Amino acid sequence: MLAQLKTLKKAELLDILEELLKKQPTVNLYLTEKFSNADGMDEQTARRLIQKSANHASRSGFIEWDRASLAIEGAEEVQEYVDGLQIEQDAEKIICLSLIVIEECRDMLLRADDSAGEISSTVYESLEKINETLANWPVELDESIVAGMLNLLYPHILLNLEKDITDAAGDLLVSVLQWNDKGNFTDKFYDFIEKVIGSREMKSKSYLYTEERFRMCQLVVLQQAEDQQAIESFYIEHRGYPEVRKAQILQALNAGEFEKAAQLCVESEQLDAKLAGLVHDWEKLRFRAYEGMGNTAELIDLSLQFVLDGEEEYYHRLKSLVAVEDWPEKREAMLAEMKMRPRCRPLYLGILIDEKRFDELLDYCQKDVAAIEHLHPHLLAEYPHEVNEIYTSYIYRVIEQASNRKAYWSACQKIKGFQQALGAEAATGLIKELKFMYPKRPALLDELGKIQ
Repeated sequence: MLAQLKTLKKAELLDILEELLKKQPTVNLYLTEKFSNADGMDEQTARRLIQKSANHASRSGFIEWDRASLAIEGAEEVQEYVDGLQIEQDAEKIICLSLIVIEECRDMLLRADDSAGEISSTVYESLEKINETLANWPVELDESIVAGMLNLLYPHILLNLEKDITDAAGDLLVSVLQWNDKGNFTDKFYDFIEKVIGSREMKSKSYLYTEERFRMCQLVVLQQAEDQQAIESFYIEHRGYPEVRKAQILQALNAGEFEKAAQLCVESEQLDAKLAGLVHDWEKLRFRAYEGMGNTAELIDLSLQFVLDGEEEYYHRLKSLVAVEDWPEKREAMLAEMKMRPRCRPLYLGILIDEKRFDELLDYCQKDVAAIEHLHPHLLAEYPHEVNEIYTSYIYRVIEQASNRKAYWSACQKIKGFQQALGAEAATGLIKELKFMYPKRPALLDELGKIQ
């Protein structure tokens, strides 16, 4: 259809357009709005444009994933208009229109399949536009301008907290906090954040992540003011938040207060004892504190713990920390423990290879025959016969469990690996044995016959 239209003359296109205007009221309305706002766009027009394209794209009140691009056409038109504005003259208009895009697209997300992320991307583009605007405007700030902007953003922050579809609430706050670098507005921003945290919308949340993020914004405000007494009081009052405790530990580390940092880490490990991921984070910070203290004994203990968790970098740290004469005994105890822990299996095998402990590597493959598939290059030189036996046993097991052509094909790929490792003669013998063992599996016989 588009190709046909492109072939028409202007007069013919105008005739078609005139007929559409008479028969389609929505086209008439669209063009009226389009041209009546050629030199400007107000908030009402922007909202109507966005809603119109969203409603047009919806089916029975829902926007399918393949119609999301249609749904955001109005929002994109508003964004295009906003991009043409100048921050110096039109900053407030840029912010207000961007807030409308965020609000309308957020409501769209409630009734859309946004698998491709087109609607949410539109939200974040407008958030970035607000961030850019607040970073560059105004040149000079005063209390009234700050108060006005906070009053403008407050209901939008609450709405985004309530809907909780995007990170818009936190992003809007972070954007306006850029202004705290331009003047002494610490109390105003701190109290504003406290007001948001105390809101019904925040209190209705069943998890603390968002509240923690807002608390951290309060901490940033205090840090910008360099009010150390207020910061210390904040740490005490809000130590229930892991991020607040982390900030306190990092401050101690940066100040060279390593013993204090280590003690704070121990306290956090106790507080978060049931949360393994957090405990691990505190242990890593405690490691840094011990480095600063030069506490070799504690560093060795923590390094060993991290090695047993499978972290390779700490194996090298451990090796450098332990005295040369003590290393053999420490290494043997470590490997014995690692052997029993599946989590550190890749590191355990890597150490056996690096240390050329091929007898133990062979022992491991005899217990876990599937491992021979990737470990055989390290064993062939010293144990060719054993590798053949283990690899053959492994393939027998795979074939035995296979029951369809796809599984047979997969098994035959492993035979090709066997062939590359042990040679064509060994592979030929294995294939003959399998054909003899499974004469009534035509699909298997067919796949075996394809191996060159």
